[in-house]
Formats: sequence, C-alpha cells, structure tokens
Amino acid sequence: MLRIGKLADYGLLIADCLARERAQLTTNAIVDETGLPEATVRKLLKLLVDAGLVSSRRGVHGGYRLARTADRITVAELIAAIEGPISLTECAQDDSTCTLTASCGQRGNWHVINDLIHQQLATITLADMTGDLRRGGSRIPVLSVAS
Repeated sequence: MLRIGKLADYGLLIADCLARERAQLTTNAIVDETGLPEATVRKLLKLLVDAGLVSSRRGVHGGYRLARTADRITVAELIAAIEGPISLTECAQDDSTCTLTASCGQRGNWHVINDLIHQQLATITLADMTGDLRRGGSRIPVLSVAS
C-alpha cells in the first residue's frame, strides 16, 4: 500500500487550519483546532517555516500564518517540506544508492510513474483541498481523481 506518512498528513491539517484563518494563529490555537499533540505541531511548524510555506512572528502578538495564499501552495510542496522529495521507490530518487540499478529493467518506469504522481500533486493546491475534489467543486478535473 502506498501512503503518505502520518507527519505529512498532519502537516496538511495544520496548513489547512492556517488557510481557513485570516489572522495569525498561535501554536495553542492550532493544537486546539486540529487536536494534534503540541510537540507534533511545533515540529511540523518548524519544517513548514523552514520550507518557506509558513511564516512566523515572535512575541506577545506572534503566531503563524501561510507565507503565500492557499491557492499558491501545492500538496507536493507540503509533502516535500515534511517528508523530503516525493519518491515511490528507492530507485526513483535522484541520489539512489540501490545496488541493483545497473541490472534493473524497471528503474526507468518507476521514474515515469514517480514523475506523473509528483506532477499531479503539484497541480493540487491547499485551496483545492478545502473542497471536495470528487464533486468537481475545484479546478481539478474530476476524471483525474479516483473515486
């Protein structure tokens, strides 16, 4: 089974929480809104800030907000910020250390599949994720979404 990691899933929840609020949110507000543990929220916020997807402000009136509008942040960017480059198999990574690379006849195919999935995730924005992609309520073609 292919699945994104729990931290990436939680990172998307935090980004969604920030996308729904116009004001800055404190860590505590994000914890309250998402129900995630504080330590997890802090870790993910640091990764999202380091990736330039979320901005932070210190002090009494500090907090977190998206660095760009939700329609300018892609799911691919969010996943990569938390888990690193998207790669379905070891050999699909640019820096692969797989010992079977020279004799593997499937490596090129995995690169194609990996690129297709990355391209699709790069077309879906955080704003798209606030709607129901299956219902055609977004700009993502309904045919491209599995039911």
